[in-house]
Amino acid sequence: WNFTTSRGWSTEETLVLKCCLVKYGVGRWRDILDGGYLAGKTIQQLNCQTQRLLGQQSLAAFTGLRVDIDRIRADNDAKQGVARKSGLVINSGRAGKFP
Repeated sequence: WNFTTSRGWSTEETLVLKCCLVKYGVGRWRDILDGGYLAGKTIQQLNCQTQRLLGQQSLAAFTGLRVDIDRIRADNDAKQGVARKSGLVINSGRAGKFP
């Protein structure tokens, strides 16, 4: 994959998170933490790193879904004409209204 890990994340921890997202689903932060897979991480850290993995800021469309992280990231990387912030697809509230 082509992503930048958040500060404080090792490649191994990122791989564990990716597996947890497949097992538990996006947004199931408490289940992931309670499972002891990423000791020392906070819900906010899990959320932020998931945004980076998926390549988009809003995770609402994926909440609870067990997703193919690589496929979503590839789809988001290929999108053209979308607003981005720090490389992440964002919902600007101006769909189709920007150059």
